[in-house]
Amino acid sequence: MTALSSLQSKTSDLFNSKFGAGPGLKAGYAPGRVNLIGEHTDYNNGYVFPMALANIGTIAVGRMTKKGEINIVSSADVSPNSFQYKSVTTELGDIPQWARYVVGVVKCFEDLANRKVSVDLAISSNLPMGAGLSSSASLEVAVFSLLESLYDVTNIAKIDKIKACQKAEHKYANVPCGIMDQFIATLGDVDHALFINCETDDYEKVPFGDESLLLVVTDTHKKHELAGGEYANRRATCEAVAKSLGVPSLGEVSIDQLVKHFCTPGRDLSHLPDKAYPRSRHVVTEIDRAKKGKECLVAGDVRLFGQLMNESHKSLADDYQVTCKELDEVVQVAWETEGVVGSRMTGGGFGGCAITLVYRHAEQALLDRLREFCPYSSSFSTTAGRGAYSWDLPE
Repeated sequence: MTALSSLQSKTSDLFNSKFGAGPGLKAGYAPGRVNLIGEHTDYNNGYVFPMALANIGTIAVGRMTKKGEINIVSSADVSPNSFQYKSVTTELGDIPQWARYVVGVVKCFEDLANRKVSVDLAISSNLPMGAGLSSSASLEVAVFSLLESLYDVTNIAKIDKIKACQKAEHKYANVPCGIMDQFIATLGDVDHALFINCETDDYEKVPFGDESLLLVVTDTHKKHELAGGEYANRRATCEAVAKSLGVPSLGEVSIDQLVKHFCTPGRDLSHLPDKAYPRSRHVVTEIDRAKKGKECLVAGDVRLFGQLMNESHKSLADDYQVTCKELDEVVQVAWETEGVVGSRMTGGGFGGCAITLVYRHAEQALLDRLREFCPYSSSFSTTAGRGAYSWDLPE
């Protein structure tokens, strides 16, 4: 049994135990992701370069009802693990944090599709929560894909779906995320990464299927909470610097402009937040690394791509200050392992996962060293996988 078929069985069993078996069941799936390079650039209208994880994501199983409510049950280790929502009577503050993602997607779907939703839903994931692999966007896009199938809605453009899921996270989960995670969960493709311009929403599929290479994902098991203040603080700092420069976002700023702005003698920058220069410097240089990284993969220059990954991690650690001791240790072990091309943290940071691009012949040596020197961590190897889709379940 494959990882996804096992997850489907788990989710169907959960649905049947909570709501009862019967006809009309459908399923929606969306993958988790890693970002190869381009971290904290999406909400700065820069470039990102994610790929979808193969067979690792979220499945939502559901059925339409006539009860006028949304009933949700989750297999996750949360309390309570089920929730009933009646939109006309329930305030947002009454909804558990995990369920807000689902409720938000339902409301955004209703607005786009001009439908009133009444469903029973069961949700399962084989993504570790809080690991920086985008379990939230995977959940949002899986539920949205299921609703499209249940209500036979085929006219919603992909970009509108992506933005609706992002809006759900902003408005209902109170996480000011960029658009990358919903983008890759929706549009990921086998053996390809997705190079995304977050200002224009243009994207390009770039082959990432070299048979000699694998991506090893290492979970530090240090959870992060992006709804906390540190992520929002970084974003507010970037917005303040952009305003100081008179531009809409840091995506329009070159490193020369940034250096001139901060290093010109006599300029009063006391109105800017603490550490505004190094944090904005990370964003501007990271946008450039993402562009160069795409060019490297197109040209087949794996060595330089690995160097860019390493530089990205150093910038995230020193300038943006979103790594942690465990992430730095994992990356250092990878850097010291023969056969590793490059290694860096991925995701929002403050915990979560590191990714390592490694030649297949060196995979076992890397895994052995990680077990020895980072015993708190766990790792798996992956390739680029498929984006969201839905299907009918047998009666």
